[in-house]
Amino acid sequence: MKYSLIIYILISIIFFSACNDKDLEYKNKLQTIKVLNKKITAQSTKKIIPKLLDTSTANFNDSTLVDVTKFSDNFILKIRYATKDNFVGIILYPCAKCLLRYEVLKDLLKAQTDFKSMGYKVKLYDCYRPLSVQKLMWKKVPIVGLVANPATGSRHNRGSAVDISLTDLQGNELDMGTKHDDLSKKSKTFYQGFSDTVIQNRMLLRKVMEKHNFKGINSEWWHFSHKCGTKYKISNKQFDCK
Repeated sequence: MKYSLIIYILISIIFFSACNDKDLEYKNKLQTIKVLNKKITAQSTKKIIPKLLDTSTANFNDSTLVDVTKFSDNFILKIRYATKDNFVGIILYPCAKCLLRYEVLKDLLKAQTDFKSMGYKVKLYDCYRPLSVQKLMWKKVPIVGLVANPATGSRHNRGSAVDISLTDLQGNELDMGTKHDDLSKKSKTFYQGFSDTVIQNRMLLRKVMEKHNFKGINSEWWHFSHKCGTKYKISNKQFDCK
């Protein structure tokens, strides 16, 4: 009887010890899973910043339509045709993209460098515009001088024009007298009914852009066409919003 009791006690000790070991092992595994889940969650929510392309190494043909944000994160994009805040009053672009011919982009980047050295950033309102959008604009506002006739197309339809303004380094826009796409006579580049500050801002924008192969027009202070002009064909390439 005495020996039976001893054996029973030993078996009980071994059994409970094994249970405790299993319980501890389970707890350790559970803790490991929790740590892994935290790491996975942190990685999935972490913002992925893509590496910018460099024009000195990027191998694009000059005619290729490229996304400007792939080459610089210093542009401020306010593509108004991707919103209802434009002179047509409807959304014209499915997403806020700025595409330009590679040749045009390279010169815009040079202009951006100059502006940055002066303490300014470039704000982009419009770049490449599909022909289908040009047709819709013409249907809404068929006025020569305000909207380009899609029969001949605009520089925007060729990816060789930009609508731009300037901001300070904090993103505050310089006073240019009117908003982008204002249809009044005040939008004319050389309109003189403004303060010296507005006139100087417009002339600064024009001077630097012209230095880098862009030409302004008199009817819109914000519009600049690249020297390549009509070198490239009118395009109806649609935006890839993915």
